[in-house]
Amino acid sequence: MLDTKFWHRYFQVYDVLNMVIPYQELLVSVCDELEIKSGERILEAGSGTGNLALKIKERGGAPVGIDMSQEGISIHKKKDPGTEVVLGNLTDKLPFQDNSFDKICSNNTLYAIPRDKRGSVMKEFYRILKPGGKVVISNIIDSFSPFAIYREHISKEFKRNGLVYVLRNILKFIKPTIKMFYYNHLIRKEHGDGDFDFFKEGEQKKLLEENGFGNISDEKKVYAGQAVLTSAYKI
Repeated sequence: MLDTKFWHRYFQVYDVLNMVIPYQELLVSVCDELEIKSGERILEAGSGTGNLALKIKERGGAPVGIDMSQEGISIHKKKDPGTEVVLGNLTDKLPFQDNSFDKICSNNTLYAIPRDKRGSVMKEFYRILKPGGKVVISNIIDSFSPFAIYREHISKEFKRNGLVYVLRNILKFIKPTIKMFYYNHLIRKEHGDGDFDFFKEGEQKKLLEENGFGNISDEKKVYAGQAVLTSAYKI
């Protein structure tokens, strides 16, 4: 199983993704699906280095982060010193009162949680979400290919800014990008060993349904087709 040392190294290079167009579009898709209203208290479960939380804040929400990586939290706090973020594991009872949040989101996090523990995570989401509140989750699918994400990025970057700009940025970010590919390889290897699993078609929707959520949306392909996004409500 991937340990805290792995996630420490992973988050040190994670923000290279901020330069990747499909990742930028993924954050926009999650925020759009959240339908953020001013002042809403929104939990980001698995907040990492805070990229999504910052987008939520830009749209007027009041994000609260939780993550198991002290490295990710430290990077998040450097970006936004006043941020509210706590160290915690999603597989434990969450350190929040019942009905604490207007909305909850979780982006590319649940796939790293063993399948047999995902139900208890969703039950905790249900507990801390206000009645009528919305949850939005996005996760990598079992056919995941990081090369497809970078291929789409290069295609879109070329159309926007031309070949010279693309080449300059490839050279600038090649080292952290190679590290990201390596870490993604380790994640795929771990997936093959069976300690956790990427999401299969329909699984995200079923997970929400089995744990009490209603008005569940259809799964929408995001992240260059390498992830699915689903939303639902506490009814």
